[in-house]
Amino acid sequence: MKILSFNASPRKEKGTTETLLDLLLDSAKDSGAEVERHYVVDLNIEGCQGCFSCWFATPGRCVHRDDMDWILPKMVEADVLVYGTPVYYYNIVHYLQRMRERTLPLNMPEMYVVDGVTNHPDRQPREHPQRMVVVSVCGFPDLVNFNQVRGLFPDAIKILLPASQMLYDEQGRRVLSGFLKAVKRAGREIVEKGDVSPETRQGVIMELSPKSKRRVMESMNKVSAQIDTTSKGGEA
Repeated sequence: MKILSFNASPRKEKGTTETLLDLLLDSAKDSGAEVERHYVVDLNIEGCQGCFSCWFATPGRCVHRDDMDWILPKMVEADVLVYGTPVYYYNIVHYLQRMRERTLPLNMPEMYVVDGVTNHPDRQPREHPQRMVVVSVCGFPDLVNFNQVRGLFPDAIKILLPASQMLYDEQGRRVLSGFLKAVKRAGREIVEKGDVSPETRQGVIMELSPKSKRRVMESMNKVSAQIDTTSKGGEA
């Protein structure tokens, strides 16, 4: 099994997105998967111009010559695509959105309907369905902050961790212990079974208790109180 992973966090290996990707992908690798990982911020990816040349002028080929030239073939070859993104202002980071927009050459322009939803067919039909996993973190303690992630990736296996700063302290990691075990289990299951069980899918979406949410809020407010929020900057 080939797993292709893209971490779109600008914090790269220093962020909590990477922490969860490590758990997932190391588990998958230990289970026999071939894993390839990239940081999106290190890639040269131009923005989509909306010219549709990849459909009508040069079918399957974008007008830009950049790293998407080798990324797109790897995406087609992969059995599993893994995207990692923090949530900034209730949305995925723009680095990932830019990459996603540039995958248009992989689709054909014609339309078809499945279960009442209109789609474009793949340019290269697959013998086996490709799985997609989205790993996302945010600072707020509520799952509602992942609504946009869920909307953008409705069919993906979603690993969602609110208040991911809890990974940085021992008490927080204790609260998240069951979730972290489920992330490892998801990596193993997707290799061994080609999918993730309903129990594990539920386990990798972390719902914090009211007590944990209060603790997160109080901790952040304590830090904020130590900052001079009245300073406008630039003053001598």
